[in-house]
Amino acid sequence: MIESIVLAGALMAGPATAGTAAVEQVKVAATTIPAAWRPFAQCVSGRESNHSYRSVNRSSGAAGRWQFLPAWRDGLPWMVAERLMQHGMSRKEAKRIRKVLQAAPIQTWRGVYQDVGFAAALLAPNGQGWRHWSLPGSKCQGLVPGYAR
Repeated sequence: MIESIVLAGALMAGPATAGTAAVEQVKVAATTIPAAWRPFAQCVSGRESNHSYRSVNRSSGAAGRWQFLPAWRDGLPWMVAERLMQHGMSRKEAKRIRKVLQAAPIQTWRGVYQDVGFAAALLAPNGQGWRHWSLPGSKCQGLVPGYAR
């Protein structure tokens, strides 16, 4: 199922043409979750949104497949752009995407960009990105690699 992060990102990005093949490869690479984290990601996606990119929580305002809280609206587009550049996208193209994302509610973003945002947050350099989706007692909590139960 979590392989669907990569697959959904590729499919929602549309068919790659000769001119966009490299950009599509960057998007797929940027959505890739390391194997050890895939069970956690699958669990979170199911728990948070039933795997729906269009999901919105009416009480908290959390949106998208990963249920990013409204506070993410400012920083998440920057994180997406940075991760895309880390995987080989040009600064110019990443900036264009960032501006599009900044202008739209998260639940309306193409799935690939929601998944890039999740990967960027989850795989934060401090190793604590998973805590954004921490819910003590949740079965997802037990799927965090190396988590002391």
